[in-house]
Amino acid sequence: MKVGEILEEASLGPYHYRLLAVSYLGWMFDAMNSGLISFVLRPLSSELGLTPGVVGLLLSAWLMGMLFGGFLMGTLADRVGRKPIIVASLLLYSTPAGLCALADRWELIAALRLLAGIGASSYMAVTSTLISECFPRRMRGRAVAFLESAWAFGWLLAAYLGLILAPTRGWRPVILAGFTPIVAALLFQLLIPESPRFLERAGRLSEAVSILVGGSLLPSQRRGEVEAEEAGEVRSFTLAGLWSPRYRRRTMMLWIHWFCIVLAYWGIFLWAPYILVAERGLTLAKSLRYSLLITAMQIPGYWSGALLIERVGRKRLLALYMALAGLGSLLFSRARTPPEVLVWGSVISFFNLGAWGITYAYTPELYPTGMRASGAGWANSVGRIGGILGPSIAGLLLGLTGSTPLFVLFALIHLVSASAVLLLGVETRGVSLD
Repeated sequence: MKVGEILEEASLGPYHYRLLAVSYLGWMFDAMNSGLISFVLRPLSSELGLTPGVVGLLLSAWLMGMLFGGFLMGTLADRVGRKPIIVASLLLYSTPAGLCALADRWELIAALRLLAGIGASSYMAVTSTLISECFPRRMRGRAVAFLESAWAFGWLLAAYLGLILAPTRGWRPVILAGFTPIVAALLFQLLIPESPRFLERAGRLSEAVSILVGGSLLPSQRRGEVEAEEAGEVRSFTLAGLWSPRYRRRTMMLWIHWFCIVLAYWGIFLWAPYILVAERGLTLAKSLRYSLLITAMQIPGYWSGALLIERVGRKRLLALYMALAGLGSLLFSRARTPPEVLVWGSVISFFNLGAWGITYAYTPELYPTGMRASGAGWANSVGRIGGILGPSIAGLLLGLTGSTPLFVLFALIHLVSASAVLLLGVETRGVSLD
């Protein structure tokens, strides 16, 4: 028997729960650090005298870092292992983010956020790969989709800190919370082992077997029965390999989808508190409460995706959620009263973030072990091009036309993604990983 076969058929146990819990904590802090600045834009802009254009650059700096983090660190994870890259990513997205609280120039904040963004995207791309490789086949998609729900709790934590601290103490104490994820880095280093699949592929079979035995996935007396993967079955990463005949449609689908979902998400949610104040006439305090309620709808969105992904499948469920998020965007463009804003904003939040959970489960399943982290990282990075454009496009259109045409555009972007998934995607539910 081989390492992959053991992992595919294993029963859930402490090994899996510990891995998911620590990963969940790091994912939550990743979201918190990504969102903190969104909830202090008003006091930050006021203190530093920033124009909307400069604010857009600050928001995009994080996403510029995410562009480089995905493919650079994903490629490294296929060479040196999942664990060292994950720990480095946790340190990288926390330390610069916290240091932003000490800066007095927007250029320095932008540079620090760019560095933190590298760690943020690499953490998500490589951690979702690790979970996919370590969980049994029947629970793989559900585990990764559930992991992504940590994003909602992190964003809620960012909103809560902004609501509690920003109105009375300013933006700096809120941003100081960015140092918190260092705790998650220590926990990951101490508690989480390397991916057994990676170790097997790297020729370190005895280490992989020791992890399986230590995690109670393999009886100690059967460790001699584990065979190494045959060399002919192992694929190493090359960028051209992503566009080989076998993976071309998958890569095209992923890159289109990632571009669309990231552009829509960051364009909508980084500007949401500002739009609620400037475009919908809410007070700052009320806009933060509405943002909190809309963000809270991400949680059932994620959990619904995690519940349905092993029943409906990745392809159909992802296309459906993106289409419904597009419908919510279209109806939000026509919303005028506070209840309408709350309802249609919640619809976008529910289905867009539910689609994110499915996306992170689906992406690493489309590539073999030797190029899994790299393939996921490149898709993530292509998406960040959309993320860089999203806040800037939103800022430009808000200044020129207001939010109504902007949300019509977001509706179309969601529908482009849904179409690409339906036309080019393949189903991976119940399929063993290579």
